[in-house]
Amino acid sequence: MTYSSTRSWLAEGNIMSLYLKIYSLIDQVTERLLVIDQRIGVLSYLQTSAKSNLVSAINELTTHSASGVAYTHQQFVPAALWTINHNLGIWPAVSIFDTGGNEIEADVAHQNRNQLLIRFAIPIAGLARLT
Repeated sequence: MTYSSTRSWLAEGNIMSLYLKIYSLIDQVTERLLVIDQRIGVLSYLQTSAKSNLVSAINELTTHSASGVAYTHQQFVPAALWTINHNLGIWPAVSIFDTGGNEIEADVAHQNRNQLLIRFAIPIAGLARLT
C-alpha cells in the first residue's frame, strides 16, 4: 500500500475498523497475560534464589516416587506424638490418616530435612504419607 492509497483507505472510514482491530488485539494479549499471571501466581514475585530452591524441592520430590508418596509411616500403637525419621533430605508435605482411612489434622513440626514430629490432642494410630 502506498502513502496515498493508505490515506485514501483511512479517509473512507476504515480508521474505526483499524482501531477496533487494534483494541481487539490488545484485549487478546491482556487476557493471555492474565492467564499466565494466574498460572504462576506469586512465583513471579519470588526472588531468583527462592525460585531456584522451589525448583530443587520439586525435582527432589519427583525423583523419590512416581506415585508422589516419598515415604509412608505406619503408627500401629496409638500415640499423641509420632516421631518420623524419613531420611528424605527434604521438607515433605504430610497427609495423616487414622486407622479407618479418614484424613485427620494434627500439628506437624519439621525438626530438620530428615525428621518430623506429629502431635495429636489424644493418642492416635494410623499412617502418615510424606510427599
